[in-house]
Amino acid sequence: MIARTGTRHGFAATGPALILATFALALAACNPAADTLAGKRVEIKWEERQLLIVGDDRTGIARVFHTRSAPLLVGEMRAPQRAAVRDMRIDPARQRVWILGDGALYLHDARSWSLIRRVALPATGDLRLELDDAGAPLLLGSEGRTIARVEPVHFTIEAFRLAGH
Repeated sequence: MIARTGTRHGFAATGPALILATFALALAACNPAADTLAGKRVEIKWEERQLLIVGDDRTGIARVFHTRSAPLLVGEMRAPQRAAVRDMRIDPARQRVWILGDGALYLHDARSWSLIRRVALPATGDLRLELDDAGAPLLLGSEGRTIARVEPVHFTIEAFRLAGH
């Protein structure tokens, strides 16, 4: 007759520890490091072409996805001096994408996603980007007032004087 000793063999012995280790790894994957939480994504949709453009505040890359059935990466917009994407706007009439980076405004062709021009900005800080009816980029301050306009053909910057300054 064989007496039971209370020892466990195989999965019964290692199973709970394996499940606990798997749970701990999954939990760690859901909590990224603090430096990855600092960045933000900027997204714009181009409904007519079924595109989604996602700009990364940490890398300066704007990725283009086709969204017909499932998101499919179809291109990237990069610029050698751009380290962040702060804001983006699409000019569908001229097939252009304007990207506000850190200290400059970047113009990309919306057919090849290639860089056309980099326009250095005199103002920095918390800026937003809008396009007027002519497709010219407007730089807006944190309070929503227009600070400057970039002429879309010659790429000159027209600064606006604010009342009291």
